[in-house]
Amino acid sequence: MKLDEIVKANFSNLFEDSLLHEICINGILKYAEPEKIILEIRREITFIPLIVSGIVKVMHRDGKGNGIFLHYLLENQTSAIAISYALENKKSEIRLESQSNITYIAIPSKVVDSWFLKFQSWRAFYFKLNRQQTSFLIETIDDIAFTSLENRLLKYLEYTSLISNNNTISRKHFDIARDLKVSREAISRILKKLEKEEVISLGRNKITLN
Repeated sequence: MKLDEIVKANFSNLFEDSLLHEICINGILKYAEPEKIILEIRREITFIPLIVSGIVKVMHRDGKGNGIFLHYLLENQTSAIAISYALENKKSEIRLESQSNITYIAIPSKVVDSWFLKFQSWRAFYFKLNRQQTSFLIETIDDIAFTSLENRLLKYLEYTSLISNNNTISRKHFDIARDLKVSREAISRILKKLEKEEVISLGRNKITLN
């Protein structure tokens, strides 16, 4: 499909015609395979990715190999955090990484900045995303502070399964540990416990929710 057809099919229920036209004029249609980094930490944010299809993981990284999972981006979404950094001309403090084959529209950051003054539908879109993503961040903080690691892990697995619409999650123990900011040994220990309790089934780099 051509860009204008994709924009009309995916975003006509969100944005007015004039904004759809600007997306077509300024946007660049891009594709990425799984584990492709779309936006990296400590880099200038030159474009905002508008997700057409697929799943993108959002992580906060400190540049020293440490990080924590924040939330996912799905179709018809973008990162409110990335937009906020771009508006303030700050370098990124998050990483956007594809978790599946994805299609997205790259919109120059300067263009996105101008949309806040020109289009009411873009302001409404951004504020809705900001509320949703902020709520998830607050929930993540609460989980870290008040929830046991076993319950955090189960919640993470259930959320990932729901987002991907698949009971089998293809994820290494190391990757899960990195997302939850705990040791791999702790994750492996709890996964084995959950398998004994028949909550999950373990395979090679795969976890199936029973």
